Amino acid sequence: MRTYKLYLIRHGITDANRDGRYLGLTDLPLNAEGKREILSLISKCEYPKVQKAYSSPLRRAFETAKLIYPHSLIETVDDLKEYSFGVFENKSIDELSNDSEYESWVDGHMSQPPKSGEDKKTFINRLLKGFNHLILDMMKNQIHEAALISHGGVLSAILYMFGIPKRSPLAWATKPGQGYAVMTTAQMWARDNMFEICDPIPYNQQVLKKQQYFNLNCNPK
Repeated sequence: MRTYKLYLIRHGITDANRDGRYLGLTDLPLNAEGKREILSLISKCEYPKVQKAYSSPLRRAFETAKLIYPHSLIETVDDLKEYSFGVFENKSIDELSNDSEYESWVDGHMSQPPKSGEDKKTFINRLLKGFNHLILDMMKNQIHEAALISHGGVLSAILYMFGIPKRSPLAWATKPGQGYAVMTTAQMWARDNMFEICDPIPYNQQVLKKQQYFNLNCNPK
């Protein structure tokens, strides 16, 4: 049975991430620290090779994709961009501390959309549409290993909605430049819209060396 592996990777940091500001559709690039952190992961760890990469159209994700997969075809998927925080965009919690609309939004567990922002149902529906497009594109074009470089909120929602084992969205929070390998089959996706969550990525090179040593020297002949 043919399997399809997808590597879900969060983009590197921006000035807004560094400063603790809400960053949704505000289109900021990676900052210098974000680029250095991704390049450091590339040099010290190992990102899986892929036939194709998919990315959110926002610059911080696309720039991360280009750093990790400079020689790969990268397709942007508009439906896989981050949640829109509306009037709270690019503002810190301290800046919003005396805002009654913000306090109501937080007290309501973000169930209602912020002014000019996105409601949860719209967000979830576009993620469903965007991720389904990605999986079907892989199957149609016989792409068996691919990467998706997107945002923390997007990836935790995708892992929560489609992933096995089942955990809360917060349990699937990812650090910049890191994420998870997931695997599905045509039957598994068509029947259940599910994938299996496998390993954290990027892979630690020391762990890989130990695995390679074991495979070469310890497996029974």
